[in-house]
Amino acid sequence: MSINDENDLSVKIYKIVNFSSAHKLDLPYESRCNTLHGHNYKSELWIKGKLDENGMVIDFHDLKKVIKNIDHINLSDKFEWQTTAENLSKYLLNQIYQLSPNTIEKIKVRVWETETAYAEVSKSFNN
Repeated sequence: MSINDENDLSVKIYKIVNFSSAHKLDLPYESRCNTLHGHNYKSELWIKGKLDENGMVIDFHDLKKVIKNIDHINLSDKFEWQTTAENLSKYLLNQIYQLSPNTIEKIKVRVWETETAYAEVSKSFNN
């Protein structure tokens, strides 16, 4: 068996990408989060799928480009939705899927807002 004989092989990759952004929430109760503030986020990205013609599930550089779009900006100016860690995780999952919808089988995204608090989303895709 050669490496090229494994068409049904499923591969999982993992990438950590850090980014810094500001935001404020619009919560219906008194909260420090309702004022502009920033975080040094850590994102953990798991992608499972089939290898493409280049022998990759997805290019690690493309994952960094997704994060670069939200690095060093005011997230509240870019998005109309509440920029919680939960919603950022959902956004990243959707952006990653768009990079290679034909090969991706599952994505898990974890966004750390602080050293002790994160939100995580995951979704499986039928390809």
